Amino acid sequence: MGGGGFLGLGPAPSAPAAPNYTAAAQATAAGNLDAARQATAANRVNQVTPYGNLNYAITGEDPYGNPTWTATQTLSPDQQTLYNQQMQTSQGLGDLQNQGLGYVQNMLSQPFDTSKLPQSGINPGETMQDSVLRRLQPQIAQGREGLQAQLANQGIAPGTEAYNRAMTLQNQKENDLLTSAVIQGTQTGLAANQQAFGQAGYIRNEPINTLNAIRSGSQVTNPSYISNIPQQATTQGADILGATQMGYNAQMGNFNAQQAAQQGLNSGLMGLGGTLGAAALMSDIRTKENIKPLGWLPNGLPVYEYEYKAEFKNHELAGHGKFIGVMAQEVEAVYPYAVKTLDDGYKVVDYGLL
Repeated sequence: MGGGGFLGLGPAPSAPAAPNYTAAAQATAAGNLDAARQATAANRVNQVTPYGNLNYAITGEDPYGNPTWTATQTLSPDQQTLYNQQMQTSQGLGDLQNQGLGYVQNMLSQPFDTSKLPQSGINPGETMQDSVLRRLQPQIAQGREGLQAQLANQGIAPGTEAYNRAMTLQNQKENDLLTSAVIQGTQTGLAANQQAFGQAGYIRNEPINTLNAIRSGSQVTNPSYISNIPQQATTQGADILGATQMGYNAQMGNFNAQQAAQQGLNSGLMGLGGTLGAAALMSDIRTKENIKPLGWLPNGLPVYEYEYKAEFKNHELAGHGKFIGVMAQEVEAVYPYAVKTLDDGYKVVDYGLL
């Protein structure tokens, strides 16, 4: 019927051993690391495009043994040619920038000079206003002499009212000419000054404009690769630690249930022993049938549910119905003093001695 005891009942139950949580945690961590490595490898998707290729390869490992990857980007022949040309252009632009930078630095080292802007008229040291006035002086003098001659010919002598009115009008004409000359000279001088200022400013800014033009030249561009690569789901390894804990909890639950059942059984047997006192009961295996193992007594003896065979139901030490108890042969092997053999050869157990 099995090993370990009568009818394979075996020894009394014991609490399960505590799991090795450290080993379970280490196994879980190792599983998670393997899952991370697999997800990493799944996301290293090589790309092949008309512009070039992007390839991944394992080229080594880190100090912890994890693989290290290298991504290699290669261009198609046409793109490689274009790239080389762009690099040459960029290098040339870089050289020009260095030259232009020196050009600008030289320009900045010389302050903007306005002393040479046009500020004189025809003669050195003469303003535009003085130049125009100088040209008007002969005209004004000639006009005044002509008026005086005309008045003399008309018999209008100096000091007369007619003479004074004529000279007043002449003075007003001369003032108008002088005013006009001043305005014309000022405007001419400002125009010449502004034109010269604009030319000088252009010459000064020309190095900066040249440098900016060089710096804003065509830049090198690289081909674009696929960016919407589907990312593989990151999965965790087997939760060995959780499974270990759940298994242990299940074992402990089963053990606790067995203990509760055993305690109930023990209570029933102890009650039976208290009722019968030191009385002996028919416990010979040969007198019983429908035997079912139930548990163990605190002393390690297995306990069964059984019925007596028909020929023993009316025996004074037996009875009708279902009973719970031990088997005399098993008790005799451990506690022989609690077993007695009747005259007819059958064995009985004194429960008061257990």
